[in-house]
Amino acid sequence: MTDVLSTRPRSWALIICSVVLIAVSIGAAIYELTTALEGVPSSDAWLAVGASTLSAVVGLVFLGAWTRMKPSVLAWLAAFAWGTGGALIFAGFGNGFLDSAVEDSGVAGSTADFVTSVLTGPVVEETGKGLGVLALIVAARKLLERPAQGGVLGALVGIGFAWGEDVGYYVSALEDGMGGLWESFLVRAILGAYAHAIFTGVFGYALAWAVLRANSAVSGILAGVGGYVGALALHAQANGVGFLAPEDSWNLTYGAIEIPLFVVSVALLVWGLRRHRATLEA
Repeated sequence: MTDVLSTRPRSWALIICSVVLIAVSIGAAIYELTTALEGVPSSDAWLAVGASTLSAVVGLVFLGAWTRMKPSVLAWLAAFAWGTGGALIFAGFGNGFLDSAVEDSGVAGSTADFVTSVLTGPVVEETGKGLGVLALIVAARKLLERPAQGGVLGALVGIGFAWGEDVGYYVSALEDGMGGLWESFLVRAILGAYAHAIFTGVFGYALAWAVLRANSAVSGILAGVGGYVGALALHAQANGVGFLAPEDSWNLTYGAIEIPLFVVSVALLVWGLRRHRATLEA
């Protein structure tokens, strides 16, 4: 493995971009984690971080096994770091500003909740995550071999984002004890498995396709915009299902829609990566 890593081509643009994203994200991640765990008993803090880390590690191991950590280990670290830090703090301030604006507009409570959950929330969060993905894919354009690798970079940002976000959710859930933690883990890590990874992975795939396959600037821009809109649509539908699902069958309704979406997403990603591997071995 060491020989394989050492013989990989390098891109100074990707190295510099990755270092900058990591440097920006470290402070933001520390701030977000400290804020989420402030005043929380140490036992609850460890449970929340452990539960969030469990699902993140499973996702990272799966992606690592299929991609061999291409285009570079540093890019992987940068993608995950941006999700946990830069994207999360962008979303925190952006959502806070827009949520306040919606509340001040005089919109009724239930309508305001719907607007912030299904409309403004996805726009803010996918924009924050997408900025890091865009920077990495543009910087890595000389090393990328398949659009699926862009999808992986997007998924890594999404996994990092979910890791940081879930810590806060699990801390809140622990107010109802271990039963509350399990219920939250069931929804976020199982029924809605890797939702953020899927949303941002779609954008990453589209950006990589634009870089590798587009035959004109116009088609490249359209592909990137299409991927961004696709990420927004997937994010909005997931939040919408969660918001509108009947209370007496919430888990069943949510899982019946989101689990098939997860299975299809994994199958498409594996197909994209295997297709490249088969081409190399032919």
